[in-house]
Amino acid sequence: MDQTSFTATTRALGRLPSRRDVLRGLGAAGLGLGSLRLSETEAAKHKKKKGKKGKCTKKLPDGTLCAGGTCQRGSCVAAATLDPCASCTGDQVCRSGVCIEPACGAGGPCRVFLSSIRYAGNLGGLSGADAKCQGLADAAGLPGSYQAWLSDSTSSPSSRFVPSTGPYQLINGTTIAANFTDLVDGTLLAPINVTETGGGVGSSEVTWTHTLSTGNGGADADSHCANWSSSAPVAAGDYGHATQLGQEWTFVSEASCSNFFHLYCFQQR
Repeated sequence: MDQTSFTATTRALGRLPSRRDVLRGLGAAGLGLGSLRLSETEAAKHKKKKGKKGKCTKKLPDGTLCAGGTCQRGSCVAAATLDPCASCTGDQVCRSGVCIEPACGAGGPCRVFLSSIRYAGNLGGLSGADAKCQGLADAAGLPGSYQAWLSDSTSSPSSRFVPSTGPYQLINGTTIAANFTDLVDGTLLAPINVTETGGGVGSSEVTWTHTLSTGNGGADADSHCANWSSSAPVAAGDYGHATQLGQEWTFVSEASCSNFFHLYCFQQR
C-alpha cells in the first residue's frame, strides 16, 4: 500500500463511531421508542376516558337506566334531582325541595266517612257522637281526630269544625268538596256513601244531622233529640240522605228519635 492510500484509509477509520458512540445512539433510540409507546398508551387512556364522558351507564336507585335524566360527568342525574318539586303529585306540595302531603287542618286532605253503625237519637250529646266517630276511625286504622256532622241547640259544624282549606275526601280518595267553603255551598261533588271500612250505605241511607247545607243548625230549633240525649219516640231529630248531592244530603225532614240512623264523620286534624 502506498503512502497516499494508507493516509486515506486511516482518516476514514478515524471518522467511524466508537463503541461508546454506538451504545449511546442505541440508548437514545430505545428511549425514543419508549417515549413513543408511553405517548400511545396515554393517548389511548385519554381517548377511552373521553369516550365515557357523555355516556351514562350507572343505574338509578330503582334499577332503571338514565331515561329522562341528565348525564353529568358520566353519571346519571335523575330529573327529580335536578328539580325535586317536579315529582310532586296529587295533593303533595314542595317544601324545601321535598314533596310532602300536608296533614288535614294544614291544607291537606281530610277524610270523611259514613258510620257503618246506626244509632238511636241518644248519642250522648255532641261529644258522645264525636266519640262514636273517633272510635270507628280508630278501629279502622284511620289517622287523625274526627267529629260528627251534627248540630244541637248551641253548636253546629260551622262553629265547631276546623274549616279545612284542603279537600274533603272519602277513604277511597273520592273528593266530596274542595274545601270547607265548597262543603257548605249547598252541593257536594260526590255523596258521602262510603263507611270507615270501605263499605256502602247498606239497607239504610238515613243520617242524623239537624244541620243545614250551610253548616248551621237546623231550621226547626227543637229537632235535635233533646240535644242528642233522647231516644224517646215522641222526640224528633232532623236527618239527611247519604246518597244525595244537593241540600238533601244533610237535611230532608225530621224523624222519631227512636230510629237508628247513620252519622257523618269528618276528620279535623
